[in-house]
Amino acid sequence: AAHDGASDANREKRTSRACLTCRKRKSACHLPIIDGLVSTPCARCKSTGQVCVIGGSNRGGRRVRKRTLDGSEYANMNQVPHMVPSPSPAAFLDPALRSDSNNAFARPGATRESSLGSNNLGMNEMLNPSDALGILAQIASNGEPSYHTGANGGSSIVHYTLDYPLIRDGRLSQARIVDLLRRYKHWYHPYFPLVPAATLDTADLGRTARDEKHLLTAILVIASRDLVEEPGVFVACSEYMRTLVSALAAGGPANVEAVEALLLLAEWTPYTSRGDAGHVGRGEEDREAWMHVGVALRIGYFLGLDRYSFAVKGDDVKDPQWQRKRLVWTACYISDRQISIRLGRAFWSRGPGPLTTLRKEDFPMLAPSEPGGEDFASIFQATLELTLLFSNVHDVLYSNPGNSMRSHLSGGYIKYIDDFRSAIYGWKSVWGTLTCSANLKATLLMSYDYLRLYTNAFAFHATVKRALAQDQSAEPMKQKRSPSVQRVFYNNVGAVGDARFIYEGLDAAKSLLSMCNTFVEPEKALRYMPLRFYLYCVYSAVFLYRARCAGVLSADEERSVRQMVQETINRLERSGIGSHHPGSRYSQLLRLLWDKVDRKEHRRAQSTATLTNPYRPGSDGPTPGSNASILQHSPDLNETMGDFSWTDLDAIGNFAVNGNNGNQVNDPVWWSGFLPTD
Repeated sequence: AAHDGASDANREKRTSRACLTCRKRKSACHLPIIDGLVSTPCARCKSTGQVCVIGGSNRGGRRVRKRTLDGSEYANMNQVPHMVPSPSPAAFLDPALRSDSNNAFARPGATRESSLGSNNLGMNEMLNPSDALGILAQIASNGEPSYHTGANGGSSIVHYTLDYPLIRDGRLSQARIVDLLRRYKHWYHPYFPLVPAATLDTADLGRTARDEKHLLTAILVIASRDLVEEPGVFVACSEYMRTLVSALAAGGPANVEAVEALLLLAEWTPYTSRGDAGHVGRGEEDREAWMHVGVALRIGYFLGLDRYSFAVKGDDVKDPQWQRKRLVWTACYISDRQISIRLGRAFWSRGPGPLTTLRKEDFPMLAPSEPGGEDFASIFQATLELTLLFSNVHDVLYSNPGNSMRSHLSGGYIKYIDDFRSAIYGWKSVWGTLTCSANLKATLLMSYDYLRLYTNAFAFHATVKRALAQDQSAEPMKQKRSPSVQRVFYNNVGAVGDARFIYEGLDAAKSLLSMCNTFVEPEKALRYMPLRFYLYCVYSAVFLYRARCAGVLSADEERSVRQMVQETINRLERSGIGSHHPGSRYSQLLRLLWDKVDRKEHRRAQSTATLTNPYRPGSDGPTPGSNASILQHSPDLNETMGDFSWTDLDAIGNFAVNGNNGNQVNDPVWWSGFLPTD
């Protein structure tokens, strides 16, 4: 009997439990029993090294199969946080519209057997990702969303969307926000690739709306700027953006995404483009850009982003966003310098740190995401180096009007311009062969040509200033008149000392306009470019107008220039959508300005040489040494150049619309017109 008892104790007892591996194989599961309790692993899992998990029992209890939930059960379901109902079926159809891990699909009429018991969240029909894919597959096959049939027989769509104020207020649907996000990514983002890829990912829209509301709203404002057929979309986005910016200016909470949002607004100036600025462009956008970049820099300094322009080390390396912050602060420097030079205002940003040379490897966020993708990092480095040259030219030649006047008279600027020309050519030799899309290559070359123009225009003005100074010293008793000088050169450009600078300035202006006319499609590229590329075209056309009035252009060259400017005007006009778009407004400005040439063509004098050419002694010009050999001031024979700077858009607009009588100029000394406003 004792032997039989020991045998019974050692005999393996059969259990009603089985592990998941054996249950899946439908084979016997030999689980060891220790002290009367079933333990793991079983013999099979122990021999194969698998994880042994004991499965639950499906016996007993009330089993629900293929039951349709009624309306009361839906009322008791635990609601998913951050979600509100939306009437748009498109959001239910697109899997990219799910906000985040908290999102779920409420699909009535298809419950599954579940063993979760009291821990069920009320969505028994979706237990894993495969269930969600099955729901989507069914929706796609049926072509319609799932409907819930309640106790009263009615039908209604049941789904959820992300929590965003414009959706909560019913002003935008989630499908519209996704459409605007994709529109921005395709048309606008390549020209200023500051927005992170995760923000532009529609599958991550829930996180973007929750954590980056400033940046998301700025994207929506810019993308809806040209939707003139749906004005309510832009109005809703811009009003909410104004509220957010007001909160930032009042000291509200902000992080790096708020700085990115303000920089986007400074580049595209969407408010003026859809506001009541008038039908003729006069630089109203510059105020908007100046204010936005100013607030961005203030927030950037407060957040300590300027630290990331130096070599990152210590605790900064632990910051998961340090690469993004370096990119944003460098973009702050570029926007600040570009806008400040345009306005002739002081710089706010200190820029990259001393002895710090930022290269494309310092901006991994802009590296190509796939083989053959756009190399935004190289384009960004090229733009940064070009901006550094812009800053140096402005600091040396244009920053101090008093020093500029003395440099004009003494000719001390020649060495500086020669040095800058060499640096500009060096930039072209490195980046002129960069391989990228045609539109992005055009923006780089337009910026390059404008820098050439900005540098060499200083010498053009200096030559005119010296000629005016000679005339004023020769006729000191004559009453000082508002300038109306024409034909300062009249085919004698080659006889002056700064001829090479003047020729290169003309070449730069014509090359920029030719680039715009040849390689930039108005409807598919120029329309979506940042504001500065419109203004580069405007500045070039205005400079050519001033050069034409001064007699720099020969008759044949003048005809070709007028045709080129007319083509630029047509392309600017085609790029505009509505009367307030920059393309429409600045095409009207140039048309009014160059129409003055046609109206006054019959008043041109046949003999208006003003500078004696020593290499053409038999010319029909005035006798050498006479006052007329310096300048002629006959108002009847000369066209008015205008008391405006070629970069002062407000003065250019006044002159184009009203002539010189429309300008409110306190100091009508014409030579100061070629300096930026200060």
